[in-house]
Amino acid sequence: MLSALSEKMRCGGRCINHYFYPLVILLTLGTVIASTGCASPPDQKQKKKDKKDVAQIRIFREANDFTGQAAEAGSLGVTMAKVGRTDPMEFQVLKDPVLDERDVKKAEFVEEAHGGFSIGIEFTRHGTMVLEMNSLAVQGGHLLVAGRWSDGTNVLGRFIAAPLIRRRLDKGIIAFTPDMNRDEATRFVRGLNNVAIKLENQAKPAREKKEKEDKKKENALKAPKEAPKSYYKRDFDPFLAQ
Repeated sequence: MLSALSEKMRCGGRCINHYFYPLVILLTLGTVIASTGCASPPDQKQKKKDKKDVAQIRIFREANDFTGQAAEAGSLGVTMAKVGRTDPMEFQVLKDPVLDERDVKKAEFVEEAHGGFSIGIEFTRHGTMVLEMNSLAVQGGHLLVAGRWSDGTNVLGRFIAAPLIRRRLDKGIIAFTPDMNRDEATRFVRGLNNVAIKLENQAKPAREKKEKEDKKKENALKAPKEAPKSYYKRDFDPFLAQ
């Protein structure tokens, strides 16, 4: 489904409304390595490092039926959100997100024909229903996307897009042009996919799956250990400074 979306976006030269990056394979690092098809140690090290990337996403609905009286009473839970760093735009949104990383099945970094890029997000079955419902409710308005990721040193988080919703999104996919540079967008997409795999929203690559099964058998003979901490936190609030 996302492959068709990617092709359409490349040909159209623009993204459609509202978590893929290409894998870089080194082919010429020596005759022996190339002939055997084995990855180099530096490449393996980078892949292991990339697997540690995690990201979070929050999607909010614009409160296009906002009234001053309702906001003052707090009955709608309305707040303000800013999108864009160079020329920010303000939106009135419902404070509670309608979708987050638990609903992401797959994320994709999409190259555009004009040299730009966008991000496509495919949602789980539950996420697809929620997206369709909220796209109908906000039709003619915006869905706001907030993201949280790491640049390898610092954790970054902010509103990154506000796609205009012109129609019902019933395919479980949303695409947008993010307020990010290429490195940030690549890390964000990779992080969302890593989380989707850990949450079992996305299947593991066959080789990784076998390695996991072998390791599970090996660990079965060892004493039980304390459960690992969550790979992501639920306290991401894009309305607060990161």
